[in-house]
Amino acid sequence: MSARILKWALAVLAGCAVAAGLVVVGRLTVSTSHARADGYGDGYYAGLATGQAQGERIGRALQEGSQLPPQAREPVKQAFDDGYVAGANDAYGDYDGGWALGTPYLITLEPGADKITYRIASRTLLERGVAYYLCPDGKTLCQAPR
Repeated sequence: MSARILKWALAVLAGCAVAAGLVVVGRLTVSTSHARADGYGDGYYAGLATGQAQGERIGRALQEGSQLPPQAREPVKQAFDDGYVAGANDAYGDYDGGWALGTPYLITLEPGADKITYRIASRTLLERGVAYYLCPDGKTLCQAPR
């Protein structure tokens, strides 16, 4: 081997050694425990909320038929479940369908009718590059380019 090739090879090896050393130092000095704990916490609370909602629904469904004879409980539970699903879908009022999943909206609630507490009065799909703020009337949503 010529001296020139040997110098080049040693320079490449030294560069690789420095790069590998920097990777090791980076891995040893980085702390992911905070990010990991935040991720676990977010997942825990999301699961807790979902589990609570499911538990309440199941508990209410079972409670409806608990005083009936065993053979009459399943149809009552099924009717309750059907009504629960219909009610959840009706919660979107005039906005049933046409929602983009995983997309943020601003919604305005207003009083419902009969025994219904709330209904959706309006919805606004949030768009990138738009500033949203409360209009001077204090009740409507204003927008301006950002």
